Amino acid sequence: MPQAVVPALIAGVTAGSTFTVATGLTLGFSGLAFAGSLALSAASQALAPKPKIPNIGGGGNGGIDQSKTITTRASNSTRKLIYGSTRVGGTIVFLEATDNDEYLHMVVVMAAHEVNQFTTIYLNEEPVTLTGNSVTTPAKYDGLVDIYPVTRGSASNTPASLISDTSWTSSHTLTDQAYIYCRFKFDPDAFPTGLPNLSAVIQGKKIYDPRTASTSYSRNPALVIRDYLRDTTYGLNVAGFEINNDSFIAAANICDENVSMGRLASIFGLTIDRYQFDGVVDTQNTPRGNLEQMLTALGGTLYYSNGQWSLKAGAYVTPTVTLDEDDLAGGLLVSTANSSRDSFNAVKGQFIGSLNDYQATDYPVVASQTFRTEDNGYLSYLNLDLPFTSNPAACQRIAKQILYKSRQKISVQAKFKMTAFQFEVGDTVMITNERLGWTQKVFEIVSWKLNFSNAEATVDCQMVETNSAVYDWNAEEDDFDQDNTNLPDPFNIPAPTISPSDTLELFNQQAISVLIADVESTSIYARQFEVQAKLSTDTVYKSLGIGSGNRFTLVNVKAGGTYNIRARSINALGVKSAWATANHTIVGQAAAASDVTNFSVNIIGKNADLSWTASTDQDLSHYVIRHSPLLTGATYNNAQTIVKKVPRPTNTVVAPALTGTYFIKAVNKFGVQSANADSSVALVDQVDGLNLTDTVSEHSDFLGTKTDCVVIDDVLRLDTTNLFDSVAGNFDDATGLFGGGSGAGFIASSGTYDFANIINLGAVFTAQASAVLKVSQLSMHTGTPASGATDVDLYVSTTQDDPTGSPTWTAYRQFVVGTYTARALRFRAVLTSTDSAETPAIEELTAEMRLPDRTQSGNDIQSGAGSKVITFTTPFKALNAVSISVGDMQSGDYYGITSKSATGFTITFYNSGGSPVDRLFDYVATGF
Repeated sequence: MPQAVVPALIAGVTAGSTFTVATGLTLGFSGLAFAGSLALSAASQALAPKPKIPNIGGGGNGGIDQSKTITTRASNSTRKLIYGSTRVGGTIVFLEATDNDEYLHMVVVMAAHEVNQFTTIYLNEEPVTLTGNSVTTPAKYDGLVDIYPVTRGSASNTPASLISDTSWTSSHTLTDQAYIYCRFKFDPDAFPTGLPNLSAVIQGKKIYDPRTASTSYSRNPALVIRDYLRDTTYGLNVAGFEINNDSFIAAANICDENVSMGRLASIFGLTIDRYQFDGVVDTQNTPRGNLEQMLTALGGTLYYSNGQWSLKAGAYVTPTVTLDEDDLAGGLLVSTANSSRDSFNAVKGQFIGSLNDYQATDYPVVASQTFRTEDNGYLSYLNLDLPFTSNPAACQRIAKQILYKSRQKISVQAKFKMTAFQFEVGDTVMITNERLGWTQKVFEIVSWKLNFSNAEATVDCQMVETNSAVYDWNAEEDDFDQDNTNLPDPFNIPAPTISPSDTLELFNQQAISVLIADVESTSIYARQFEVQAKLSTDTVYKSLGIGSGNRFTLVNVKAGGTYNIRARSINALGVKSAWATANHTIVGQAAAASDVTNFSVNIIGKNADLSWTASTDQDLSHYVIRHSPLLTGATYNNAQTIVKKVPRPTNTVVAPALTGTYFIKAVNKFGVQSANADSSVALVDQVDGLNLTDTVSEHSDFLGTKTDCVVIDDVLRLDTTNLFDSVAGNFDDATGLFGGGSGAGFIASSGTYDFANIINLGAVFTAQASAVLKVSQLSMHTGTPASGATDVDLYVSTTQDDPTGSPTWTAYRQFVVGTYTARALRFRAVLTSTDSAETPAIEELTAEMRLPDRTQSGNDIQSGAGSKVITFTTPFKALNAVSISVGDMQSGDYYGITSKSATGFTITFYNSGGSPVDRLFDYVATGF
């Protein structure tokens, strides 16, 4: 940009500052310490013409005026501006008795301006019906009260009877003010407490709409704020050229957008305007205080920039511009969290509307359990009164926006090049920064300032992250219970209703069933609920808590179990309703994991390399590998688990090379397996150089030690958990065999079998161990067996001592195919079932030990003239052969080998005459 142009640009710019939803709210949300006043930046003050900055004073009194419906008499009463529709009292400006005190005449000013309409007039808390100007109902006022509402005071609009019957004259015009003239006829029965309070529901000020260039009654908050800025008497007296009409039109259009009412449609209709304005603006507050409260009605931002007032309504603006590192003129200052003082996870406050008879009432609390969890469980409220929002659903929607906006914690201060000159406060922009990992991350501009030095112009921006979800509502409005004018019986509160359900949730990567009790009450006086539950077979209820929320949960409940649930309501006095009850059977099921495909086995030496196509399930937890020694007829249920868990995203694993059928299933995070297993058959040749030395096989009788196991029909299986005499019904009713081990629904979850025999290698060897388990799954019920519900794991314990003496055994550990260094090994089978109607059925348990071929040798050994004893450094389990090589044999010499064993041999050399001689020899012994 040419240097001469830069000062000209800057000269027409002032700093952007903001008014926000409520005093200090924007500061709390963004964590930015910028001023809420309309101060100019130093650079702008130095170069720009001195614009007229409106003096809007300090903050307002905040909160909600609790007495707007009360008519008062005061000489210093402030002026009231009514926008939208609301119920108000007024100020008595004239009070006179005539006809010997038989009549009392009263003039009450209701608004400091013309109003559109008096909708309903109240005496005390009772709406009245006018026939002409005479009150006909309530009947007690019939013939005693006349009421003359005047929407705009003028000489021509003055009620004739007010002039003819009182000292009021035609000069008393109450010009441009809305008022009511009342004439009361004395009657002690009609007015037992004196003069009744006068109030009215009024459609307020007519305002200008720049979209149609017309003036009419409107509840649009953007048009209301524009009117207050332009008001020459009670507002800021802002000139027309100081109003950015484009921004006010855009904001007004947002306010008029339709929003679905969801469950509140029966009260408010299917849709309402996104934002509406109903209330009284009081001149006792400073203009700034009034504006801050008025902005709550549209969740908006009002700012003065470039000599004009601009308005942004609370709505997401889709950004179209991206700034990146090339647009920066300096560094980024990033804040990623709010202080605990500025954080909150729930919003509450009051509003005034027709549903609560225009009395200040709490709107339903908007809270987030997720945010509370993030705040370490501490419940922190923001008190946000909404004095100009009359619909409780709209209050909740605005409160939800404030809550969600507060959780957008990342804020940025940055100095940009002139590419950021195009933005205004409230605009959204996408930021891309490789170092911070941001790709088109959306931020909202909350402060904007133009700087220059050495003829270089830059733009300082303060931004806070945002996204469209902040302004989403999705018809989630909660029901709003209006106050009832009939006093309730505090000792009679109806029981609530219970809607039970259950779900599966993940906890530490494990799926647990959760019982859910949603409790509702038709009584507006139900402040809390007490909820309890128990398994139907238990006698004692467990407490699910006492609280004001509607959802109560009990975690880790039993799948398939039926639970008794009871709940009662508690009012503010602590009075409890009768128990409401409900029953619910836990489903506790999740969708099955996807089937695994392209499962293959590649045998390489002693290893089986297994591979498959990785599952794309988002909730995948792991894979399970099983093996059956059968080449044909094998099933997943009659196979043994050899790899319990192959974690995602792995799609290969190495397992022992075994002849038979390998199976694979996927398991999701809810513990549900694939419906079908993929399989692959492998034929493994015996590895050369390994020699079978010892075998222990348990079958048929299974004479070993059994815990929670029984042998039935030559099959080892899990026992039942019930005693014979504990089974319900008659003797002939019992299913299964008399000796146990059967009975659907009563099978033990686990049992152990210790082999009757051990393997004794005779000495300490390093041997290759393998096992063969012939096992199937036996169902004790009709129908489809549960897939993979049973398993058998083999465990091994070893010793290097003589097992016939007093050996020291290691603890049992999971058996794997591989090498073990031991003298003796003992084995244990652990049977498990995850289904009380399924048991593993073992036909045979076999363990085998194999020793590899090996050699030992000796070189340059002098035999001596006699027998030479050779002792092997490491004894063999079995000796195959000994070969001798002699370096100095003479003609006729020979040798003899005796005492050849696994531990050594004896050799003697002889000459041709048969006499022992000394010879130098080598040997090589082979065995295993």
